[in-house]
Order: sequence, then C-alpha cells, then structure tokens
Amino acid sequence: MERFAAQGRLMAALLSGVLLALSFPPFEIAGLAWLALVPLLLVIFRQPEGGGLGFGQAFRLGFFGGLVFWLLSMSWMLRLIETSPAPVILILLGWLVLCVCCALYWGAFMVAAAWLCRAIGTVRLWQSVLLTILLPIVWVGWEMARSCWITGFPWNLLGISQYRNLVLIQCAQWVGVPGVSALVMLANSGLAFTILRYLPPREKTYRPHLELFVALLTIAVCFRAGIGLVRQHEPAGGGVEIMAIQPAIPQVKKWSQEEIDLVHSTFRNLQGRALQAGPTLPDLVIWPETATPYCVTEEGESRDLVLELSRKGAPMLVGSMDMMTLGGETLCFNGSFLFNTNAVLVKSYYKQHLVPFGEYVPLSGWIPWLATLAPMGWNCSAGAQATVFTLGHPAWSFSCLICFEDIMADLSRDFVKAGARMLINQTNDAWFDRSAGPGQHLSHCVFRCVENRVPAIRVGNSGISCMILPTGSIVEPTENAPGHPPVASTPRWQVAIPDSDFQPTFYTRHGDWVFGIPCGIIAVGCLVLALIEARRKPNPA
Repeated sequence: MERFAAQGRLMAALLSGVLLALSFPPFEIAGLAWLALVPLLLVIFRQPEGGGLGFGQAFRLGFFGGLVFWLLSMSWMLRLIETSPAPVILILLGWLVLCVCCALYWGAFMVAAAWLCRAIGTVRLWQSVLLTILLPIVWVGWEMARSCWITGFPWNLLGISQYRNLVLIQCAQWVGVPGVSALVMLANSGLAFTILRYLPPREKTYRPHLELFVALLTIAVCFRAGIGLVRQHEPAGGGVEIMAIQPAIPQVKKWSQEEIDLVHSTFRNLQGRALQAGPTLPDLVIWPETATPYCVTEEGESRDLVLELSRKGAPMLVGSMDMMTLGGETLCFNGSFLFNTNAVLVKSYYKQHLVPFGEYVPLSGWIPWLATLAPMGWNCSAGAQATVFTLGHPAWSFSCLICFEDIMADLSRDFVKAGARMLINQTNDAWFDRSAGPGQHLSHCVFRCVENRVPAIRVGNSGISCMILPTGSIVEPTENAPGHPPVASTPRWQVAIPDSDFQPTFYTRHGDWVFGIPCGIIAVGCLVLALIEARRKPNPA
C-alpha cells in the first residue's frame, strides 16, 4: 500500500507542475493556476491526524513538482541551440541548472507547509482556516526569496499567470505581483481544504466551507475594487506619438560584414518608409536592444546611420553596445542612447541588471578562466544609475528597461521615483524567436505599469512590440505566434503621459517592504523551525 501511496503522491506533484505550466504562455489557460497546486496541497493535508509529511518527503515532492513546471515553462531556452554561438552542452547545462535551482524553492515551500500542518493541525475548522491564510503567505515568501537571492530571478511568479485579468491585477498598485500570487494561492488552499472534507477516511461534512468562503470573499473584494481602478486609470487620449522599429532580423544574421550591411539597410528602409507614410513626424523613434552592429558612440557605419536618420526630424532612442577604457581596462556596456534632431547624443543609460551566463559569467572576476565561457566572448559591465530622459515642449520624461530588466520590479520603481512617467523596454527576443519566451517576457512588463500607474512601450528586434496602459491593458501588439517567423513592423502609438500632478502609488513608494518581504521572513522562519524540529526529532524520510 505504501508503494501505491508514494506513486500517488508523485502523480500529484506531476499534475501540479503540468497544470501550472499550462497557465503560462504559450498555452495561457490562466484559470488553471487557481487549482494547479491543489494536488500538492492535498498530499500534505491528507496525512494521518494532520501530522503532515515527513520533511524529506515533502521536499522531494515539492522539488519534483517544481522541476516539472520549470522544465516545461522554461523550455523556450532551448531555442538558444539554434540562435546562440554557445556550445550546445553549455546551453543544456544552463537550462537544467536554472530549472533545478528554481525547483528548490518549491521544495522549501513544501517543507515549510508540512511543518505548519504538523504544528497547527488540519482537523479542526480554525486550523484549516488559519492554514488557508498562512499557506499563501509562505508561498509568496519563497517567491520573494527566488526574486531576491543571488542574482534574483522573479520569472513566472504565480501572479504573473493572471496578466490578462485586468480587473484582478489592479491590486498590484498596493502589493505588487506578490499580492496577486497570494490571491491565486489563497484559492488553491481554500479549494484543497474543501475537497479534503469529501475524501476518505474523513466523514463527509455538508456544511459551509469557511476556508473556501474566506478565499472567495477576498477575491471578490479585490475584484470589485479592481473594476473601479480600471475605470479610474483609463487614459483620456492624446499625448505623445511613439514609433517603434521592429526589424525582425534573425539573431544568426548579425555576424558577417554582409549581414551587418543588411542590418543597416533594413533599419534605413523601414524608418524611411514609415516616416514618409505618416502624416506627422513622431515625437520619438525607438530601436530595440543592441540594434546596431557597432557602437553608436564611436565613429563608424552604425553611428553614421543613426545621425543621418535623426536629422530627418524625429529624436531617436537606440539600443547599442558601448565600449570604454577606464584605468587601463576595457569595459563593455549594454546601453540605450538618445539622439536629438540635431544629431547630438543627449543622454545614455547603461543596463544595470545583467543576465548571468548571457552577459556575464558569475565569479569570473575571481576565477579569470570562467570569462572564456561568456557567450559573447567577454563580460559586460553593469551600469549604476537610474537615468531619466526628458523630451518635448512641454517636457515629458521616460526611462529605459533593457532586455529582462522589466521583470525586476524595484528597477521600475527606482525610475518612477526618479521622475520617469513612461517606461520603455528595449529588448532583443530574437534569441527566442518562435517560442513562448517573448510571450512570457511581455507578461511581466504588464505588472510594471499597474504597480507604478505609468504607461510602457515595448520595442523588440522581434518578439512582441506593443504599448501597455497604466491599467495593464496591452494595445496593438505585433504578432508573435510560437512556431512562426517574426514579421518586420513599424507601429505607432499615441501615449498619454501622466500629468504633472502625478502621485506615485503605494507600491512605488514602499515596494515589497509592506507585504512581500514580511512574507519572505515568515517563510524562511517556518523552514528554519522545520529544520530544528527535524534535528531534534527524526521524522519519516
């Protein structure tokens, strides 16, 4: 019997991992997230006398379910085999290591949850109601830990699955993505306890299930508040006109001189035709991340092209690499550069949060030979300043989020607190063309808008370019169907910039210190207490 029980627990973990993966792009069955973790929770709740799983069992089940989820949801990373010059073995190893590391947090959650069930119990009503409330806090806590520890990787947090549920995600202006994750997990825990009442060996109790009622009432309150917030923050129209240049140049076509000429001619032709076709000149033209083959700060073909096009009447924000020598050492930066219509470089921003093993190799400063593993052949250096760009009469301001910087909530907060009233995400998702990567990337940027109540413009080499309103509504996205090649595009958007009396949101001012970080402290505390108990009193493995 124990063998069948063990197999049943593994199947529950497998089911949770698969259901949650289906909640995110490319499948986007967001409703599954509200019940995906129920199988794993039932495994904990159904132990004899509410004692909970042995901590070793709990960790292994959580790790297994998490590994299934991450291997499925992060499978788009395997596109690097075709688009990156890195050896296949390193790409596979990086994908596996990342998924394993992320799965560890699921294991930690299960250990903390098992300890809570053992310490509180699951039989009495007050116990199950208390656990219904505490388990979302612990889940959010481990999501926060994953978002902050080491390099930080806040990818596909549970709440991100709801990025198209505009009404529900409005609470992010107070509690960020952690608050939305808590709502989804609250539904899971309430539903799990309700199902538990109808499973043997317990007697069926046909009474109002307070656990589920608590979850539904909380969600209903947030939903009602969200309706009013969506109406309140709908833009009035007008504003500045932004034009994006999405060249859809395959990543593999950036290495030879012949292909470099193709890149330059593509940008020249796309922007030239788009400017001629429009009745007016845009207030800003945006190129994607690392759009130019050469640095625009140095003499050469790329700089000449940018200066030529900027003189045609529209300021340009261009993504490019930059090299500089400091103290005898050559440093490389991933940057964004603003040129005015006089072909003058007005201001620049250097990417602050670099991608490990993509833009730099961790520990290579102490172990020099590790730098040889960098995909580009060198390590990038991180910028250190929250740059705010200003344009127009009257002036309007914006800041840049390069590549995956838009998944970091604190960066966007820093920019808005510094004075930015619009966020621009320049990215190069061509590395992951024809996969779910660009869609998952977009889903995170939605929350940066809701959290800070500012609009955003996303411009990609390929992937999904679009405007996102302060409500999180996605406007006129370019097509990016997994399995299909990207299409070149020059979309234009009218962006309503917040007024001068704009007041930062609660989340902009306080970030995760009010909800997310306290959840993290509680989650780590539960794990520590579980480990102390395990040392004092051996429990089943």
